[in-house]
Amino acid sequence: MNLLGIILSFAMPAVWIQVQNSRKATCLLYRQNIQVATDIYIRRYNLQMHDDLPNLQTLIDEGILLFVDQCPSGGVYTWNHNHYHAPVSPYYLNCSLHFAAP
Repeated sequence: MNLLGIILSFAMPAVWIQVQNSRKATCLLYRQNIQVATDIYIRRYNLQMHDDLPNLQTLIDEGILLFVDQCPSGGVYTWNHNHYHAPVSPYYLNCSLHFAAP
């Protein structure tokens, strides 16, 4: 029984790190999907510089997204700014836990 405990004490941190990496990758994938849906919305409605970006519910209402995935770790998604600034100034979705832009 002690041997099993020792083995698990070495294995569990590695498993936990893999779980966290998986959640981070899933969060990035979800944010990229929302980003693509927003790009479609911008092109569909020919948004100009400084027009308001759509909120997530608008993307669902327009049928561009079926539903909004949430960060698997419980992070909150927010845009880096609320207006479209043209392709030269990219906008992206931040996660409160996994900050990196998609």
